Amino acid sequence: MERILLNRLMYRLQDRLSPHLYGFLPQRSTHHCLVDLYSRLSRDSVVAFVDLQSAFDIANRDIILDQLVNFGIKGNLLRWIRGYLSNRTSRVFFSGVYSPRRSFHLGTPQGGVLSPFLFNVLMHRLLTSLPNIPGTTITCYADDICVHSSSPRDLQRFLDSFYVASSHCGIILSPDKSRIFSCRPPQALPDFTIGGTVIPLCFQYRYLGAPVKISAVPPARRQGHPFVRDLLDRLQHRLAPLQWLTNNSSGISIHVARTVYITFIHSVVDYLSPALIQLSRTALEPLEKFQNRAMRVILGCPMSTRIVNMQRELGLPPLIERIYSNVTRLTVKCLHFPQLSPHYSQLVRTSLRPNSPVPPILRGGRALIKSVSSMLRSLNLDVLVAEVPPTPPPWVLPMPEVSFTPTSRSDPPYLQLQLALEHVATVTSSITAPYHLYTDGSLQSDGAAGGAVYSPDLEPPPGGWVGRHLRDHSSSTLCELFAILDAVSLVCQRGVNAVIICDSKPALQSLSSVRPTQSTGVQLILSFLALLLHRNLTVIFIWVPSHVGLRHNTTVDRLAKEACHLPPRGDCRPLSLTCYLSRVCTAAFLPVRRRRDAERPYSVSINHYESVCRLKYSYRHRGLMVRRHNVVSARLRLGYRQQWQVAGLEGEPPFAECRLCHSPRSDTIEHYCLECPTVRHLLPQGQPLDVVC
Repeated sequence: MERILLNRLMYRLQDRLSPHLYGFLPQRSTHHCLVDLYSRLSRDSVVAFVDLQSAFDIANRDIILDQLVNFGIKGNLLRWIRGYLSNRTSRVFFSGVYSPRRSFHLGTPQGGVLSPFLFNVLMHRLLTSLPNIPGTTITCYADDICVHSSSPRDLQRFLDSFYVASSHCGIILSPDKSRIFSCRPPQALPDFTIGGTVIPLCFQYRYLGAPVKISAVPPARRQGHPFVRDLLDRLQHRLAPLQWLTNNSSGISIHVARTVYITFIHSVVDYLSPALIQLSRTALEPLEKFQNRAMRVILGCPMSTRIVNMQRELGLPPLIERIYSNVTRLTVKCLHFPQLSPHYSQLVRTSLRPNSPVPPILRGGRALIKSVSSMLRSLNLDVLVAEVPPTPPPWVLPMPEVSFTPTSRSDPPYLQLQLALEHVATVTSSITAPYHLYTDGSLQSDGAAGGAVYSPDLEPPPGGWVGRHLRDHSSSTLCELFAILDAVSLVCQRGVNAVIICDSKPALQSLSSVRPTQSTGVQLILSFLALLLHRNLTVIFIWVPSHVGLRHNTTVDRLAKEACHLPPRGDCRPLSLTCYLSRVCTAAFLPVRRRRDAERPYSVSINHYESVCRLKYSYRHRGLMVRRHNVVSARLRLGYRQQWQVAGLEGEPPFAECRLCHSPRSDTIEHYCLECPTVRHLLPQGQPLDVVC
């Protein structure tokens, strides 16, 4: 019930809340607060980090309800929320005994789904009552508040107003836990006060878990950057449990170990990416070595295993590239939705112009802007501002009716075709006078994209059944969705019942997803479906595999491929946010590919691993001795290098021949697993040794 109320509140109030709020809101995160601060810090900056005392516990419910009334919330929705906040009781269970119940008249229910959003409503009341002082900005993530100013006098004026406004909203400030940070000399700063109490001054502060000021490593220092050293200590404490869990005899499987690493260790580096990108690649090298050690722990492989093989096996890019990719992804989101971080977005767009001026901010912030801008230029990524069309309320949008053909690739081809035809006929019989529409999207190797619609029994539109050319480098799912969008809009224009047949399962699944990957296209499709439902028209989607041989599926596939080479229309759809992000993620793996290509001519391990990867393989998840089995399989897949290969001996050593068939220079894992005739007849035909093991 709370989620239903939250869904309605978010739709009504999300665009009306203060833009300085970043907590518990979609598409906003702590990273937006960090990059906004890093892009503002200069030598003249004075920053106040204000702490709220028991923020959630003493939130005034009457003020929250009053602000909801000001927003126009009324009727049943307001009564539900008032009932949710009223008559809240609590008790303690200790040593098998319950304490008496106690009523609370302040605060939002701890752990409630609605509580964070209601606290945002209270903070909106506070932020909108503050004065607008030029050069002074405030960023609020839950109860972590950052006030930035270039003038000490303006900052004190703002703090005085903040103290008065917080008193009116029932919020208590804590001057002892608040801090003032500045790059100015301490003697040049006055005393800053809140309610007559002086706020302590600091020279370094962790805002939302990340350091505010990132300094470069002095040339004389050899032990590395102190921030990186502290981070490595934290990561090492988290790696120790993983080492214990990956005991080679009875530990967890490789898939589980990889999941533990990503969620428990890798996530710490991802969170601190906006701070780490301000350092040089040389300063970040210890983190890369740490990930290499962690990959050997996960796979159970020796030190001689090639790093590029381990990265490909686990699907992990180099950690430094991952850091740059994370911040670039965040920047793409800010450029696509500039209202999330207007100042940072403007700085990045300015730096992308030729001969752009150097922003007057600290060295760390300039390094962040420069690194992101260079990566965007290298990808030739021109991020356009999103055009979000108005959509009906989410509770009005219908749930699409999607039916999947009950078949699989293991069925014989003739059976798959028969099942597809029977399924289409069964669904068609449940609708009155339906028309059949076939949709398909196409993405070519050169990045050209297109989509098409075809119907054998519906009158073609003006110009015939011609597909639409989409923006290059669109994703395949986006092509499929816009083909479905054209089909639904055509059905809406004709006002008929329809059966839309599509061969993309991800596109059809995204129509029913709570958080679809291509949200703009899905919202447009659902808006048309809501209009069709209002007209009492029926549309059913059917998934049919593309390889079953349906005649009209082949026709629409040809139209989609031809559409990739058509001239773009005036209404050519821009790339979606997902397409931008996928290109950034793909770029993180490019250094691995280049390194693998450079090392392949003289690396036995890389050639062996690529030979093994031609056949699909999945590690065992269940059964006895799973960990030991996984480690043996990983070592066989990734390949050993024999002593004569590691030494790089010239000529042909006498001990380099196969010990079974005596072939010259064949004392290698690749030969024993794939080529040795003595072993080949012992193995199932077409399967290498690692699959048998």
